[in-house]
Amino acid sequence: MRIGLQILIAVTLFACIMTAVGYVLLVQLNKPESLTKGMEEFIKNSTQIAAFGVFIFIVMAGTMTFLVHSVTGPVKKLRDAADKIAKGDLDVKISTKGTDEVRGLVISLNAMVNELRKAKEDQSMAMAKYKDLYDTSPGLYRTISVDGIIADCNKSYAERLGYTMEEVIGSHYNKYTAPKDTDTMTHSFETWKLIGTSKNTEIWLKTKDGITFPTMISGTNIHDEKGNLIGCNNIIRDISEIYEARKKREKDATMELQVSEIRKMDKLKNEFASMMTHELKTPLTPIRGHCEMLKEPGLLGDLNQDQLDSINKIAENALRLERLIGDVMLAQRLEIGQMNFDKQKFEVTNLMNEIHNDYSQTMKEKQIEFVDSTQEDLSLWSDKNRVRQVVDNLIQNAVDFTPKNGGRIEIGAKSEDSKVIFYVKDNGMGIPKEVQPIMFKKFYQVDASHRRKHKGSGLGLVICKGIVEGLGGGIWFESEPGKSTSFYFSIPLEVYYKNRLA
Repeated sequence: MRIGLQILIAVTLFACIMTAVGYVLLVQLNKPESLTKGMEEFIKNSTQIAAFGVFIFIVMAGTMTFLVHSVTGPVKKLRDAADKIAKGDLDVKISTKGTDEVRGLVISLNAMVNELRKAKEDQSMAMAKYKDLYDTSPGLYRTISVDGIIADCNKSYAERLGYTMEEVIGSHYNKYTAPKDTDTMTHSFETWKLIGTSKNTEIWLKTKDGITFPTMISGTNIHDEKGNLIGCNNIIRDISEIYEARKKREKDATMELQVSEIRKMDKLKNEFASMMTHELKTPLTPIRGHCEMLKEPGLLGDLNQDQLDSINKIAENALRLERLIGDVMLAQRLEIGQMNFDKQKFEVTNLMNEIHNDYSQTMKEKQIEFVDSTQEDLSLWSDKNRVRQVVDNLIQNAVDFTPKNGGRIEIGAKSEDSKVIFYVKDNGMGIPKEVQPIMFKKFYQVDASHRRKHKGSGLGLVICKGIVEGLGGGIWFESEPGKSTSFYFSIPLEVYYKNRLA
């Protein structure tokens, strides 16, 4: 462009000079006295040269005008288009008119604009997808500036805290931090600003209603075009379920430790109880023996009636104490699984007849109707003595709580669903509904007055339950308070058949 202007200027100067020369020569022609023949020839030639110079000037001027319009016009359009592109306007339309060089440049520029436009569209789509993911994700997201202001958040974050997005955006992050973790959150934030990195941090947040919940917060940095740190994208995970599971695990570990300690103490207790019951039972044998010797006439001297009554009371209480100690020892063996059973085949019908005969006189003295309603001929493979012990305990309970004069106790056995069901029924005071669930607990009786009256240990039903379960059966009862109680226990017939085949 500059070279074209320089040529135009040079040609113009040349034409002007030639025009001036021609003008001088023409002036001289007006002076005939000075003309010579040679001079006339020179003037003639100079005039032709001047005319040619004017012609050249006109041609060059036209040529340069054409060049200016055909080159500088498209270049100016290219410059204007480049300015618009630089400002982000990618919808520019550039004409391809002009020289080959200009058209090539325009084609290249249009191709570049198309690539930029496509890249911008791809970027817009990516940003739209990211924004949609950010806004609709069930995860909790927020964007924090270096000043601690929440510049953006997603809907899940706002709703989890009980706010709208408009209420959250523009507020300080510690507004949503639980008071107990405010210092921790502030320290983590200041450390991030100082070193530019953040670690996963467990922080408790609080909702609009003041409810707190545990979260795990992580972050990714945001930088400007110059690489300066300007903010952070926080990813917040609600770890309430993890916290509860961890809390439960810690609680279970504590409970396991406590259970272990209880088991140790229980073992020591059992060892102590075993030792004490043995030591208590040992002196009872000579006490009872000497009582029998004192009651024997003439053996250790004669006793009057009052002395005999006292000896009988001593013997009676010694026997009761021996039975009580026996119950404690038996309950202890059942509890620690050291009860041994001597299983053999026996006739259930014969056992029930024996029990009925053994208690008939006692029932008659207490004026209690005593009935054996066993009708089937049943055989069983089990520990006969332990089965008898369970029935005895249930009968003794029934006697204790059945009124004299009008009382009735019924015993029996029957087969049902591959089991033998034993039962003891009475028309006594019954068992209150509120205490029925704990009837098989240690040392429990229906009420304290009956314990004092009958001097029971409170272990009878516990022993019954332990024996029955040890034999593979179950025990239960039905009671109507104020009217009656029926105790049942079952022994599986399969036990008999299995052992018989073996």
